Amino acid sequence: MALLLVLQGCGGGTSSPTVEVDGSSTVFRISEAAREEYSQLNPNVTVVVDNHGTGGGFSNYLNGEIDIVDASRNAKPDEEAKAKAQGIPWSRFTVGTDGITVVVNPKNTFVKSLTVEQLKTIWEPDSKVKTWNDVDPSWPAQPIVFYSPDVDSGTFEFFTEAIIGKARQQRDDVQPSSDDNTLVNGVAGDPDGIGYFGYAFYEENANKLRAIPIQPNSDAEAVAPSVSTILDKTYRPLSRPLYIFVKQASLRKAAVRGFVDYYLGHLDVLAKKGGYVPPSPEEKEANQKALSSGQAVPTTSEKDAA
Repeated sequence: MALLLVLQGCGGGTSSPTVEVDGSSTVFRISEAAREEYSQLNPNVTVVVDNHGTGGGFSNYLNGEIDIVDASRNAKPDEEAKAKAQGIPWSRFTVGTDGITVVVNPKNTFVKSLTVEQLKTIWEPDSKVKTWNDVDPSWPAQPIVFYSPDVDSGTFEFFTEAIIGKARQQRDDVQPSSDDNTLVNGVAGDPDGIGYFGYAFYEENANKLRAIPIQPNSDAEAVAPSVSTILDKTYRPLSRPLYIFVKQASLRKAAVRGFVDYYLGHLDVLAKKGGYVPPSPEEKEANQKALSSGQAVPTTSEKDAA
């Protein structure tokens, strides 16, 4: 026992290399699928995937805590600037396409579709909309209950910019959550609820939610979110790319490089398993160029160190 303690104190114990991933609850589903599959092939590598929102992921990255950011939006200029200033540049890879889905309770049978202008009126700061009747006089005067991702969410940022025209600007009287399943259950249990989140969370719960077709303008046809409409971008303006941002220094570690190689090489399966549309051939080609551009393959010594 004494010898064992001495060996442990001198570093005699062994531990598996670890890959740290954090960020978007939307992209979490793809990264978690990658973790599950990769761990079966490489059980000696520990991949940890967490979901503290896109903003939380970038914050943890800039604090030096993680290797990979799951992001449901692009990096902001200030995030780019901080990463550059700190000497921790990243490479960005597209891992899928999502369609933010606006949902109501199935008991709500009167909302057949919504225009972008109606969505803006509903969700904008200082909105006067309190009841469904405020949106359309033909709808009942029942109060609306609002369910929204929280302020650290990339979904929140993308939705507010696409619908309201200003990122992170939204009415205050909402029930926010960082957990999309909490939003799902909120709307599913509330006949007057309305909310929005990634398509995969709707598809997984389609039996207890109703997706609302969206009209880009009053003259356009209302389009419901689906794999095909997200892929061909006819579901507008709420289709969006999904990313991972990988620290370039981490790509020199054998454990991280191996996981990223597997991740990018199996996106057709992983994105679908996560509930999203896989990247296009052009996006996958761009991923490979980004991976090879200036990224050294780990040397033997680096593999040993990892």
